[in-house]
Amino acid sequence: MVSEHSPSRRQILRGGAGIGALTAAALFGDASRPAPAAATVPDTGSAPGFTGVPAARADSITVPPGYTARVLLPWGAPLHRDTPRWRADATDGADTAARQVGTGHSGLHYVPLHPGHDGGRRGLIVVNHSWIDPVLLHADGGRSANGARTDKEMASLGVTVARVELTDGRWRVIDDELNRRLTATSPTTVAGPLAGHRSLETGTDPAGVIGGSAHATTPWGTYLTGEDTLTDVFGTDERGWNATAAQRRYGLTADGSSYGWHTHQSRFDLAREPNEAHRFGWTVEIDPLDPSSRPVKRTAMGRLAHSGAAVTESRGRAVVYMSDRTHIYKFVGERLWRDSRGRGPAPLDAGTLYAARLDSGGLGTWLPLVHGRSGLTRGDGFTDQADVLLRAREAADAVGATELRGPGSPAVHPETGTVYCPEASGSGSGRVLSWTEGTGDHGATLFSWSEFARAGAPSGDGQGAVFAAPGGVHCGDDGRLWIRTDVARLGDTAEGARERVGNSALLCADPASGEVRRFLTGPHGCGIAGTTASPDQRSLFVTVQGPGSASARLGGPTVDDPRALSNWPGFDPAGRPRSAVVVVRKDDGGIIGT
Repeated sequence: MVSEHSPSRRQILRGGAGIGALTAAALFGDASRPAPAAATVPDTGSAPGFTGVPAARADSITVPPGYTARVLLPWGAPLHRDTPRWRADATDGADTAARQVGTGHSGLHYVPLHPGHDGGRRGLIVVNHSWIDPVLLHADGGRSANGARTDKEMASLGVTVARVELTDGRWRVIDDELNRRLTATSPTTVAGPLAGHRSLETGTDPAGVIGGSAHATTPWGTYLTGEDTLTDVFGTDERGWNATAAQRRYGLTADGSSYGWHTHQSRFDLAREPNEAHRFGWTVEIDPLDPSSRPVKRTAMGRLAHSGAAVTESRGRAVVYMSDRTHIYKFVGERLWRDSRGRGPAPLDAGTLYAARLDSGGLGTWLPLVHGRSGLTRGDGFTDQADVLLRAREAADAVGATELRGPGSPAVHPETGTVYCPEASGSGSGRVLSWTEGTGDHGATLFSWSEFARAGAPSGDGQGAVFAAPGGVHCGDDGRLWIRTDVARLGDTAEGARERVGNSALLCADPASGEVRRFLTGPHGCGIAGTTASPDQRSLFVTVQGPGSASARLGGPTVDDPRALSNWPGFDPAGRPRSAVVVVRKDDGGIIGT
């Protein structure tokens, strides 16, 4: 068994009136230089129709000829007309940070405001913020261990909801009442089997949203995010305190905190508030169209350190595929989601959580994580179903689920129903798995699986793109599969792989042929952490996480030189690198990938 999970990016990097002036494109210009227009390529299904870009090591975004990438939502961009501008010297305080776009961009989704009426030209970008580099976030490089520093970090993680609009071929941020931030101090509701449970009782309220990598949308229009940041925000300085086996299995240790919040916020002190960590790690459901609504933590789906999620249906019931860096899970709702909206339990408050066992020969089984005669018992160390859900990762261990090395964000093909999920590994030998549920039903308990693509291996005729450290996949409505990579995940033994693949990248794969082409490369030190598209598939939104951040291999920024590794996207001589959402469009207005 792997002791906790394969190294995360954080662990490795640790050693309506338009406000055009607020638009990142106006601040920075293009993220890539406009390329010469290419001849229109007819759409041929899911096959990539663009010229692949080579592996790159430049401090910039590169895209194929005929495409242009522009920065849309960088860290610190104001969400309202009266929000102060981001300060390049990072002297902003927590109050300002809570009104700006957060940092450490991760998963995201585009939510159209008028589906089917305007081609998706007006909508919301919902983006997670799952990670911070204190050296870049603070003007003093994070040296001052004080309450103000902790407050700013708490205000910089979580979720951003921002209204955007496509006008004259360019996306812009719109000042709107729908724009908001959700952070560790935002009011939340706990629902499902552990609502009001004693294991979640603490001296602090509200629980808040601390951010995560996982993201998905439901058939009823809400947004789901995870909370894998919990391992970074909890710790203790209490002498003699020892973590329990359950805490260690979730990466919670006395000195495990990356940020040291427990020093100034007792709620994050494992010795003083041992139950506080139980309030994080849940799937959080957000209604982006209702700014007055509270995020809801859905405890029936299990407490995990989510690295990905994807939603589909089985005979009218919601099905959510999830990963948590050690296992792959599936939640199958109990009731028809159309019948449960507005009355009775919510669609995600009752159902069965499963963990996957991948057997030899390409067969697999979904193992139910349930308590009782046919499931886990006191003899297995679990007192009841609430205990199973609270310690879902341990429950997956107990039933014999397959432990993987860094499974990432999954995706479901819109036509075939095939599910794809990457496994990053740490040695350059990552891969993308695929599986098909028995009888084509996502509620089935048996499935057949295979390896769709392997990192480091050229695809198709041998001329395809090589890649490493796949962290997530996205399947567009046109069937193309987008593979995101984060080369910071590569261990010290993967130097050869790192040299071959260059900077982190976004690749496009054809599920039919297996061909993989490199579509986009990111700036120094970044990870490509999220992908979503407009309904017409003519705009691709991509999150660039952590450019220029510290690395045990490359060194990192300092208070005297925050631009040591990168100065993207602003290239301000007095600035610093910034995570951002980038939007890619074809110069002829065509479908992305053709």
